[in-house]
Amino acid sequence: MQENYLQKPIEVQKADMAMSDFTSGGVLVRDQRKKFILVNIKGTVVTARVQVRNMSKESEELPKLTTFGSQVLYPATESQAPTYAQRSKPGTDKVTLTSQEIIAAIDYPRYVLKNQVEGPSFKSTLMAYLGQHTRRDIENLIVNGDTTSTNTLLAMFDGMIASATSNTYAAGAAALSTAILDTTTLTMPEEYDDQDGLVFLTNKTARAAYRKELGARGTQLGDANQISSKSVQYDDSEVIRVPMFPNTLGGGTETVVLYLDPKQWIFAFHEAIETQTEYNIRERSWTVVLTMRVAQDYEHEPAVVKATGVLGQ
Repeated sequence: MQENYLQKPIEVQKADMAMSDFTSGGVLVRDQRKKFILVNIKGTVVTARVQVRNMSKESEELPKLTTFGSQVLYPATESQAPTYAQRSKPGTDKVTLTSQEIIAAIDYPRYVLKNQVEGPSFKSTLMAYLGQHTRRDIENLIVNGDTTSTNTLLAMFDGMIASATSNTYAAGAAALSTAILDTTTLTMPEEYDDQDGLVFLTNKTARAAYRKELGARGTQLGDANQISSKSVQYDDSEVIRVPMFPNTLGGGTETVVLYLDPKQWIFAFHEAIETQTEYNIRERSWTVVLTMRVAQDYEHEPAVVKATGVLGQ
């Protein structure tokens, strides 16, 4: 901060003092960090559904189970222990999350500050302001992160789409349909068929094409889909529209469909979320600089299916 503190308008001085009340050395205290994360998640399609964690270190290893549905029960024989082949040991592995630092400089115009700093809700308002201004970029990073991207933020990590490589199905530049969704479900390895919370994620055009197919049916299901767009289903799984899903893949008009339990994706905030403030006399604005470390990855990527070549425009 280059300017003398006493040169700042009184509302800026009050804001600086309020900031010092809910940070410790510039780091958000626990309650404010929790509030920031909750606001960041609220109102988003994907971030609200994935596994959001706190990290205490810059890099962490998380244990995970890698097998589902293996046989563990065998006939019992009196006075005889199970054979070695009958002993069950779950497959175990680990997910390594390595965080990287991101930064945002968010301006409060002086007139906005005047309206807020006098009230008792200034701290909550600030957390809401910061959360709302960063959550779109967090959602974009989760969905479209790609280390080959020309966008420097997206190039930091591979996101949900780029990371899904084990089970893929090429739809062949076709509109989303029952046939595509059926093949997508069949592409899921059998051992992961019984996951809780399986859904389809795609963009609005692809979802609309599938809904139109359902609506064309002269059945109760078709009628229901013509009347309401709140929930569109295939089999037992909801087809969810994600605003951040791309529509320019493939030949420039395609998107993808992910079939997964969104909790398979881990997005982690390092617990040290830092804030610093600065008042710009010329612009008459108060700037909050937000710095945090984040990390992301699939918990178990082989339990995810990606259908490519779905028309998205």
